[in-house]
Amino acid sequence: MQIFLVQLSVIILAAFICGTAAEKLGQSRVVGEIAAGLLLGPSVLGAIDIHAYDFLFGSASMPASALSQLGELGLVLLMFQLGLHLDLKSLQGRRQANAPLLVALLGMLIPFALGCAIGVVSRPWIAPHAEAVGYVLFCGLALSISAVPVMARIVMDLRMADSYPATVALASATLTDILGWLLLAVIAAFAAGTYSFSRTLHDLALLAAFVAFSLLLAKPLWRSVLSRGKTTEASAPSAGILACVACYVLLSSWVTAAIGFHSAFGALMAALVLRGHADLAQAWRRQVTGFVELVLMPVFFAYAGIHVSLGSVQSPDFWQWFLLFLAAAILGKFGGSYLGARWSGIPHRDARIIGALMNTRGLMELIVLTIGLQLGILSVPVYSMLVLMALVTTAMTVPLLRFWRRQDKVLAGSRKANSADQMST
Repeated sequence: MQIFLVQLSVIILAAFICGTAAEKLGQSRVVGEIAAGLLLGPSVLGAIDIHAYDFLFGSASMPASALSQLGELGLVLLMFQLGLHLDLKSLQGRRQANAPLLVALLGMLIPFALGCAIGVVSRPWIAPHAEAVGYVLFCGLALSISAVPVMARIVMDLRMADSYPATVALASATLTDILGWLLLAVIAAFAAGTYSFSRTLHDLALLAAFVAFSLLLAKPLWRSVLSRGKTTEASAPSAGILACVACYVLLSSWVTAAIGFHSAFGALMAALVLRGHADLAQAWRRQVTGFVELVLMPVFFAYAGIHVSLGSVQSPDFWQWFLLFLAAAILGKFGGSYLGARWSGIPHRDARIIGALMNTRGLMELIVLTIGLQLGILSVPVYSMLVLMALVTTAMTVPLLRFWRRQDKVLAGSRKANSADQMST
């Protein structure tokens, strides 16, 4: 227990320092928190002082279940509080209401095709011992993923949660991740020789049943509970109601994890059931959000970085293949998402924001890549290339968004000045 408290203190402090430095450099805090994990992992701390790394985070001292479960709790609560503030009304009654589906499909199909093509070409050179079908499919999956948790943190950091492009991007990324987890299950089954089409349909049916139950039964029930739990129109929910809400979020996350999808989907589903109650959102922000952002989220993002090792970057042609993966990832994900948004009738300015957000990979990519490494589908060099690709594409997002926002403000200012000049003349 004592070493766990030391680990937690080191992670929180390192994440705070790196997150603050990232903000000063124009990045989102989440990029700094992932970087903190990399600094504390074998790639940096282990290379500087292997004894310090072994003492803090080596296999003998690492309570994997404690830190990983604490980080998982942070992810669940982050997704819930983000969902409470999603402005889904902006998707209703608009000609672009089908935008999330088109963005998700094109934003996944195009990078998946490019990734599979690179997998076919690269396998003889950098993964000759990998199983062919599994490796090629996994390369496609790695390039087509978007990271809902990292995207959510970026959206919150930039105060974009109530904007239409952010709503479309988050909805699209959720659909993409559902497809991604399904595809990951298929690839893993192929690698193990246990693939079953009926099992995939079974999981989808269970997920659809859970969504229907949440929206048709749980939502009106919670509306009744929350209205009865207030003494006046302006009063906040009682402590008992808030405790029941927390339990509901956790159980909803458990259900989607038990079905075979990520627990984050269950938390987001709970938020969709409970959203629209401003007093609940305020009470949650006042009593829970601070702890989530100060302790739980840094643990979640840093814990993933701690387990990334980049010590395999030794091959002379490593950077050539890395740049090919990176170019295909950006072209496929940003380009596909942008095309999907424009096809839906979304203006260029909003479409490019959606494309930049969808190009965020971050932690979900690290999770998927770790699974591929554990299954033996990816070699260590390929794993390292794809990890670097995920970090670079994630780090691109915030500078791009801030640059475009400044550009839009300058254009808006010049238009106002021009209109004022015309009125004066």
